[in-house]
Amino acid sequence: MKNIALKYLIISFFLHFSTLSFANNSSQVSLKKAVGKAPFLTLTAENLAQTKSSIHPFENSALPKPVNYKGSFFELNHNYPRILPHREKQYPWERVTRNGRITQKNAKQYVQAIKDYVSDDMRKILFDKSAGNNINWYQSIWLGIEREPIHGAYVGSGFPAGTLTGQTVDLTTYVYVLYDKRAATTLGNIWGYDKKSAMSPTITKESTQYAEGSVIVKYAFVTSCGSDWKPMEKAAVWQIYAPVNTNNGSATLQSKCKNNGSKGSNSTPVLTNIYLMQFDLIVKDSNAAPDTGWVFATLVYDKNAKGNDAWDKMIPLGATWGGNPDVVNLKPEALTSPVKVNQALTENWINLKTPAYARSTLGWDGRLSGPNDGAVVTPAWAGGKYYHKGLASAGCLACHSSAQYPMTSFLLPTTTNSPQALSPPLSGDSSAASFVLSEPGGKLWMKRFQSNSGITPLGPQTSDGKTPVALDYDMVTAFKAIPMWEAAMKANQP
Repeated sequence: MKNIALKYLIISFFLHFSTLSFANNSSQVSLKKAVGKAPFLTLTAENLAQTKSSIHPFENSALPKPVNYKGSFFELNHNYPRILPHREKQYPWERVTRNGRITQKNAKQYVQAIKDYVSDDMRKILFDKSAGNNINWYQSIWLGIEREPIHGAYVGSGFPAGTLTGQTVDLTTYVYVLYDKRAATTLGNIWGYDKKSAMSPTITKESTQYAEGSVIVKYAFVTSCGSDWKPMEKAAVWQIYAPVNTNNGSATLQSKCKNNGSKGSNSTPVLTNIYLMQFDLIVKDSNAAPDTGWVFATLVYDKNAKGNDAWDKMIPLGATWGGNPDVVNLKPEALTSPVKVNQALTENWINLKTPAYARSTLGWDGRLSGPNDGAVVTPAWAGGKYYHKGLASAGCLACHSSAQYPMTSFLLPTTTNSPQALSPPLSGDSSAASFVLSEPGGKLWMKRFQSNSGITPLGPQTSDGKTPVALDYDMVTAFKAIPMWEAAMKANQP
């Protein structure tokens, strides 16, 4: 594992940390210099607010449409249902559990049932360039300044060579998130249905909760094709129109990939191919997961899997539905990536028959975290110890549990809300500063590994004593839409 705590690990969940600072040998690093040292941090919302740049909530994309592309373009679907659609009498995944709990024994079948449920729509979206936008699925507003115009994808993360098994070229991931009709009803409850209401959202513990049966999905593509990274051979491909991300090692003359972005620059958009690596499925099912209310599942691409197309070869990596706070394993194999999956985690299931790259970045003790996600921080500081090989931390649930407004907690188990970084021991090199996490197994660490309901904020209270509103594990609303709305509000101030 190479250093992903430095300039490469920038995941575009917009954190509006206007007071962020980093401690390096008793000196502080400015917010701009901190970007890349803190996972999930970009400056888009902050910069827009500072420059008072206007943002429209219903913008499809800030980029122009490419004239040399033949096919449909992304159209934001924000016509959210005003009345909650009727739920099915029994969803396919509920038949697996017989309306009971998900377990390690039935988890694989449960995940497959969700995949089968969305497959017809997802296959059309993935493969049919002329199909246009699917009216059964919706997107969050406020993200037009980050979306590219063909599919509406935006930067997910950047990984240097060596992060994932067999990865020899730096890569960037691009993601695309969709809400089904029941889930989109909650977006309407928050943002309303016109510009006036979008500028004055309703963020309460009632409006932000998702109805039973809500489904949210996320595509995650990589810039490396099979010629540059073998696990992606014959993976499904999209073409996007975007500037070259600075973390994209494929956009070089060394890449063998077609349309790798090398004809563009970080300021000039260009048609670029991206390849499907991961697909996330999130379902509100309080019978299966009575503590959290949610089941998080991940599919990964397996070029050797059976199937007629690349969608068929998206196989279950795992599922998670609780934090298992009762399992506190501090052995090296639980903390140092790639971790060993602990079968004692009764609220977690990992498919050990998946490709090795897919299990490269599992969270603490083998908690579910896909290869697109940021569970592993390399290198890292924690509890006064330096982990030069990296530290496995928050998986899917632990990360999403910090979704709240206002944001008073970081996504990972840090020592402070405004994340800090320290230089490696004896080096004195501030450019090699490493992310500081709380001590594994300690109070702050374990706070992230509870099994709280989506109505319970992670906390802490704001400086004026107010309790944050929990956003029911919705990362897009918490870390992208709300900060962009805040930036727009600041821009509109006289």
